[in-house]
Amino acid sequence: MKNGTSVLVGSLLLFLSAHRLPAPIREEATPKPVAPKQRSESKSSDKSSSTAETGMNSRSVQVIMTDNTKAAIAYLRNHVQTYESMPFAGKSDVRPDEILDQLRRSLSTRFSNVSILSGGGSGKSGLTMLFDLQAHVGSVSFTTNTVSFVATFKNSAGRTIQTISASGSSMIPYPNFSTQFPKAVSKAFADFSQKLNAAR
Repeated sequence: MKNGTSVLVGSLLLFLSAHRLPAPIREEATPKPVAPKQRSESKSSDKSSSTAETGMNSRSVQVIMTDNTKAAIAYLRNHVQTYESMPFAGKSDVRPDEILDQLRRSLSTRFSNVSILSGGGSGKSGLTMLFDLQAHVGSVSFTTNTVSFVATFKNSAGRTIQTISASGSSMIPYPNFSTQFPKAVSKAFADFSQKLNAAR
C-alpha cells in the first residue's frame, strides 16, 4: 500500500513538471537615443552680430560744417551775386551749392546714410565729420582758383579716428568768359574720394 502511494505521488509530480509552461519572455522596449544638446552660440559671436558697425565702417555719417566752411560758401555766393550784377556779365559758372552736392555724392560711395547739418551741433550720437572748407576764385585771366578742405572724422566718443585733406585748382583762361572754378571743385573731390576709399 505504501509502495502504491509512493508511485502515485511520483507520477503526479512527473505529470505536473512535464506540463509546466515556460515563463513568458518579456520584450523590453529599446531606449530611444537622446539627441545631444546643441551647443549654444558663443557669446562673442552674438555680441559681434548684434553690435552696430562703428567708426569708419559705420553705415551713417553726419557732416558738421565749420565756421570756415560757412564763410567760404558765403564768399562764393557773394562772388556770384557781384559778377552777375555787372552789365553784360551773363551767368557765373561758380555754383556754391555744388560743393555740398559733391561732398554728399563722395560720402555716399562709402556710407549709406549721409546727413549734412546746417547748424553747428550734432543731432545724434555716431560717426561725425567736420568739414572745414577754403575756396578762392581767381580775379582775371591766368589767375588760379583753389578749393581745399579738411575732413575730420570722429566717433561717438568724440575721438578723432581719421583726417583727410583734399585740394584742387584750376586757372582762369584767356579770354575769361568763365572762371573754370568747377574744375577746381571736381579735382578736390576726386582727391577726397580716392583717399576716403583707402581709409580704414
